[in-house]
Amino acid sequence: MLNLIKIRQDLHRIPELAFEEYKTSHYLLDILRKYDQLRIHTFDFPGIIVEYSAGKGDYKLFRSDMDGLPIAEETNCDFQSDHPGKMHACGHDMHMTTLLGLIDKVVNKDLKKNLLFVFQPAEEGKGGARKILDTGILDQFRISSAFALHVKGDYPVGTIASRSGIFFANTEEIDVIFRGVSAHVAFAWKGKDALKAGMEFYFHLDQEIRKEFLHPENVLCKFGRMEAGRVRNAVPAGCLLEGTLRALEDSDHKKLEKLVKLLVKESAIAHGVESHIDIYNYYKAVFNNDKLYNDLITKVAALNYQFVESHVQMGGEDFGFFADLYPGLLFLLGVDDGSGEDLHSSRFLPAEEAIQVGVNIFYEFI
Repeated sequence: MLNLIKIRQDLHRIPELAFEEYKTSHYLLDILRKYDQLRIHTFDFPGIIVEYSAGKGDYKLFRSDMDGLPIAEETNCDFQSDHPGKMHACGHDMHMTTLLGLIDKVVNKDLKKNLLFVFQPAEEGKGGARKILDTGILDQFRISSAFALHVKGDYPVGTIASRSGIFFANTEEIDVIFRGVSAHVAFAWKGKDALKAGMEFYFHLDQEIRKEFLHPENVLCKFGRMEAGRVRNAVPAGCLLEGTLRALEDSDHKKLEKLVKLLVKESAIAHGVESHIDIYNYYKAVFNNDKLYNDLITKVAALNYQFVESHVQMGGEDFGFFADLYPGLLFLLGVDDGSGEDLHSSRFLPAEEAIQVGVNIFYEFI
């Protein structure tokens, strides 16, 4: 039997950013290659597919993500990150450990099943799911269903949350750039203020969303970073806003994208500056299969865990690409350690007792 607590702590020490998960991959492979029953597929990028072909019929797929975040850890735990400025602040170390625990249980019980286990890189914004799927390697398997979990810090250990239908929003990262002309503030009329254009766009955005959408709570465009200028006494020649677009429905997403482009253009014209929009990776909404969702409720009850019907999450999860191809199920795994911290916090430290809960629920679907 694997020591899952040690594995989780080892993985927590070596967080790596999207498509840089080579040390993580090597660690996982050192464990996986000890099982003769497994066939291991690797790529020219970080990522591992584990094939367990011991039965007849279709395959069930279980997926974990691998990447960490560019966050300096402040948990002060004994196994804190060894990589400065990087941290498993989204619980992907827990996800990987849970999947290893499931593999170990399947092999030790010598199950006569066909299963696939996917360790996927780059969930945090760089399209790791698409990268795996675009290799075509999964096309050789008949896959009947796909499963994933995600830790959640505001649910106690032993609590599972999910919902049928759309669970996680579709997401898209966006940069908005305004380019003007710098000038000393004493002669501001000689310049073209890119910052003022950026601020006008930013402040009008929420107002226009509320006006244009019947259900504005189902769409989101927010910017978490803004950069403009170099000195205090000069009109900025450039302004950059980095943010994200999110919506529950594809039609609303397209409408929101169109609205943002229009508002950027109007703000640029109003202030005599140029504008440009860069749109990056698009993640499909996660859609939970009705039957699998109902099965989850039954299985959680049978294991004496608590089930909670979740509200729709405006967070993104690229498991949506798997759930678009196959009947899929994503659920939230309670990991509250009593600290009140949740995802992407520098102090997020999930309770390790939840690992076995995740293993047990995954196993019930086999």
